[in-house]
Order: sequence, then C-alpha cells, then structure tokens
Amino acid sequence: MFGIAALTTAMFGISLPTIALAQQSGATAVSQIVTIERQRLFSETAYGQRVIATIEAERARLAQKTREVEASLAEEELLLTEQRSSLDPTAFRILADSFDKKVNELRAEGVQREQEFVSVLEREQSAFFERIGPILGRLVRELGAVVILDRRAILLATQNIDITDMAIRRIDLELGDGVTTPAAPSNSPSEEEQPDVSGDPVDSSASEDANNN
Repeated sequence: MFGIAALTTAMFGISLPTIALAQQSGATAVSQIVTIERQRLFSETAYGQRVIATIEAERARLAQKTREVEASLAEEELLLTEQRSSLDPTAFRILADSFDKKVNELRAEGVQREQEFVSVLEREQSAFFERIGPILGRLVRELGAVVILDRRAILLATQNIDITDMAIRRIDLELGDGVTTPAAPSNSPSEEEQPDVSGDPVDSSASEDANNN
C-alpha cells in the first residue's frame, strides 16, 4: 500500500558523481546500488513504533466503547423480544425499526472509524518517509552508493547490499520517535554500520512492476 518500486537518487538529492565525492573524502565506495526494506523502516524504528502504538491504543479504546454499546443493544433487543407479545404490531414495528437503526448506525461508525485509522496511518507514514529522506541521503553518500532500491524489486543479488538495519539505527539516532529533539547527524558511518559487501559484483534484476504494498 505504502511501498514504491525503487527509491531513486531524485528522492534524496543524491547526485550521480557520489562515488567520486566519496573517494575524494576518503570513504569507501561499497556498491553503487544498495537496498532497503521500506516497510521495516517504519515498523522497526522508534518513530514508526510510536505511531503504531498510538493508533492501536486508540483503536482499543474505541473497541471497548463499542463493546459497551453492543451490550446495551443486546439488553434492548431482549427487552424488545419480551414486549413483542404485549404490543400491537404497529407499536412493535416502530420500536423494532428504531432498534435496527441503532444497530446500523453502530456498524457504520465502526467502518468509518477503521477508515480513519487507515488514513491516519497513511499520513503518518508519508510524513515519516519525507523526514527520513535526508537521513537516507546522507547515509548513501557516506557509503559511496548512488541509488537505493526497494529490496522487493530485486530478484537476485550475489552479495549483501541491504542496508535496512543500518538505516533503522541511523534513523533512530537522528530522528528518534519523531517527537523528541533528534540528535545531530553523524558525519561518517561507524564500523558497525558498514554493510557486508564481500563477494562478486552485484548481479541483480529488478521487476518492471514492483508491488506497491
């Protein structure tokens, strides 16, 4: 739903001469192509986990409220059933129609609330990916790469070019949960952030129609 086939240089302001710049600055060019798992960047960072936890807490609160209303409607339905034999058909029909209206309204409210949750999540994800663009851009420049691809678009790679874990650590370091003041960006990748790029050069094939999650 929220994914795209490839995160290109245009998204993060990365220019093609990055390799030359990296070499001039002393950084090691690990690969011109690196990959990330886009959804993991959201679900496994402090920012994304905060958003998800907030939405789930509100969903749980409203679910409890809905259960209370449903219990009240169950009691009303039982009372209505007991009164049916003592009421004339017209009076019973009025009460039954009123009850059905309440049930339908409750169902419609549930559907609307779920749609609102989805909309909130989509907005929060869009804001997240906007905010991490510069962070990923800096990380890619430090690694000497020129492009980030969504890992789902890669059919085969003969070496490990995935930097998702590294990106998650960097996003948490610089962005935090998105509420607290982020730390100043680091100037160079630490040793533990260097991906394993040993082996043969990249041999990858990107699918023409990547699945937009």
